[in-house]
Amino acid sequence: MIESVSRKWRWFRLMIPVACNIQLILIKGIVYNYSILFVSFRDEFGSSEALTGWPGSIANASAGLLSPVASLLLRVVSHRTLILVGHVVFLSGLMLTSLAPDFWYVLLTFGILGGVANDFVLVATNGIVLPKWFAAGTSFLRASAVMFLGTSLGILIFSPLLTACITQYGWRNALRIVSSGIFVMGVAIGLILRDPSTTVNDRQDVADIEDGSKEASPLNEEETNVDGCEDVQPSIDGNPEIQSLFEEPKGQDEDLTRLQEEKKCCFSSYHCEVLEMMTRYEPIAWGMGITLSQIGWTFFIINFASLMDRHGLNNQQISLALVFFAFGDLIGKILIAIFGGSLPFQRVYYLSASMFLATAEFGVMSIANTIEHFLALSIVGGLIRSVLYGAVMGITADIFADTYSNNGVTILALFPFGIGILIGGPLAGGLYDVTGNYIVSLLVIAAMFVCSALLFLSIPIRRQLQSGSLCCARTTATHVQV
Repeated sequence: MIESVSRKWRWFRLMIPVACNIQLILIKGIVYNYSILFVSFRDEFGSSEALTGWPGSIANASAGLLSPVASLLLRVVSHRTLILVGHVVFLSGLMLTSLAPDFWYVLLTFGILGGVANDFVLVATNGIVLPKWFAAGTSFLRASAVMFLGTSLGILIFSPLLTACITQYGWRNALRIVSSGIFVMGVAIGLILRDPSTTVNDRQDVADIEDGSKEASPLNEEETNVDGCEDVQPSIDGNPEIQSLFEEPKGQDEDLTRLQEEKKCCFSSYHCEVLEMMTRYEPIAWGMGITLSQIGWTFFIINFASLMDRHGLNNQQISLALVFFAFGDLIGKILIAIFGGSLPFQRVYYLSASMFLATAEFGVMSIANTIEHFLALSIVGGLIRSVLYGAVMGITADIFADTYSNNGVTILALFPFGIGILIGGPLAGGLYDVTGNYIVSLLVIAAMFVCSALLFLSIPIRRQLQSGSLCCARTTATHVQV
């Protein structure tokens, strides 16, 4: 019986990253293609470059900024419920955006409602992969890389689709058509996402999958305690006399008090963990590094189409460049999924190297002016960006999984993303409004990439100086609940 159940869980476990991948395709396909809507909104409402970037920045930033809120919600609702609620909010946001009479409505409907939905879906999909189905380490890195292929596929699929719909029907009808399809597919796929079973047999079964064992072993007294529940009092229905033999005075009151104390302790430890991360060097350096890198990469999400539009490229050429960018990002994430677990150095060093390459990328972009230049820069930029977007959860788990809880790791990976995206779009647009071109924006972003790389490098170097270990030692962090 154990072998047949193991086979069922093994196949279902493989479906989880794929289903989460589809969820990210649907949500990120719109918010990461905001640069296409950017041009439509700017032309429709006559808003400035800086102001037009705000809805996209808010929608993308909320996925990180609201991650603590979503993490708290996951303590009372399931991951599947949060994903389904996210799709309802996303449909509402896009539909209301299509009716917006003024740009300030877009800030509320696309920015805030779209951002809340983006946060719910992203945090829930991350949370169901780690640690519900995959433990921190190489298996999680590969699973998260497969899941985050959805962001690349979302750009790849929705860039030509959204462009074609806008060209044919206008941006308002395009949002209505696309949002309806996203809602139907998102709910259908979301219904199959579930947490692992919490029964004793199924937990033993998942453990067998993790360590490769196929034989059932007898459960001892400790293993029969589920979720920390001890001293469970048995009862025999229908026989009050026998049942009374197992009852103790005030037993229910003691159990209720114990559960209330555990719940308070749970929330207290969560708050203490967040406060600790705000006072230690490594979480601060990591958060600042991701924030600076996100300020830079947000340019592709918010302002890239506007940059090409300013150089005289038409809608089809802009869409093609975004497809090239998504294709490069997709290839990079596939390589991470295949080879990410067998790299000779710690993965954080590859992340730092990608930041230095991004510096060169944006420096060259400041002098690009033809479609050929932008196509080449798009595919190279996608490859470089894939290191951050495809492996950020895995690298964060490498560094911090032995120190913080799963929610702590998620917040460390996503919250700085939100800050960087919130700043990135308006910063690039504001510099354009002041200077009349994007050259200063690109050079400022290149400098931020250098600072980001140095912050990432400071963490392993600091640890090596403290421990005296070799720089090429691979990270083998083991996840420990705080």
